Amino acid sequence: MLVSSPRLPILNTVFRQMNERVSTISPLTVDASLRNVRISETPLKGSLDIDITEKRTGAGVPLAPFIVYINDIEELEGRCNTKGKHTHELSLKDHRSTIDIYHNRKRLVEASDHLRVLWDNFDDNSLDRRTWQTFAGASVYEGRSETKEEEGKLKFISTNTGYLAGVSTKDPVNIAESRIKVKLYSGGWVVCFLSILPSNTPFYGANYNKGYDVGIWENGINKFIIYSGSRVPYSKGTLRSNPDTIEVVVEDDVIMFLEEGHEVYKEVYKPASKLCNIYLWGQSWYHMRGGTSWADDLLVVGD
Repeated sequence: MLVSSPRLPILNTVFRQMNERVSTISPLTVDASLRNVRISETPLKGSLDIDITEKRTGAGVPLAPFIVYINDIEELEGRCNTKGKHTHELSLKDHRSTIDIYHNRKRLVEASDHLRVLWDNFDDNSLDRRTWQTFAGASVYEGRSETKEEEGKLKFISTNTGYLAGVSTKDPVNIAESRIKVKLYSGGWVVCFLSILPSNTPFYGANYNKGYDVGIWENGINKFIIYSGSRVPYSKGTLRSNPDTIEVVVEDDVIMFLEEGHEVYKEVYKPASKLCNIYLWGQSWYHMRGGTSWADDLLVVGD
């Protein structure tokens, strides 16, 4: 049925009255999610889906009003469609972003708490010092280690046994109900790691950390290895590829590890806290050998 232009304001008024009535007599369920996130683009692009429904009936709330904030700055004020849905294309300039959704002047806690993003595609040859801090370690042998962002990657250079270099987040990340995804490359003798450690624990290195470490080692006998604290609950002698895309998913009290989209291991999440620091780093694990590993396209997003 076609609706003539003069009738549209009347219908809009009716929908707004329905929305106000539903908001006062029935609790609402609000779902919000980021999808189609493009890590290769700068700024980061993605689609924000908002779905506002009446909890009792599951029906969408027509023309439900909302406001979206990114890092406390208003991004958009609008209304859902007649089915209580809205999709908005986001552009995130900052490597750390929080997205908050408001309805009737109230922050939608459950929906907003999932909309936190940490990302870096390391494409500008300059490490973002607001997001990352560097660290390094030496051994008894002569050599050096270095972290540098160049050629669209975050490189870890280690010239001799035991030398390590990397970065960690300056401020911790809440990884509850989150997905962590990164591309790792092992340069021969240098293992490349993603580590996830509770913010109240220090970094000691794989096998000594009190969190999780996922590493790939091109020339190692165990080429793919997962540390859960000092335990090695999973390892294998092959890689699906090098570079290898690693994902870590935290859902409820379970942590799951994936290689190139294939689940390889999961267990009950053991650390007491999910407020964690993210580490990307490399270390030479072979006598008198070195090389260069790298990481790229890191994305941490509420799931």
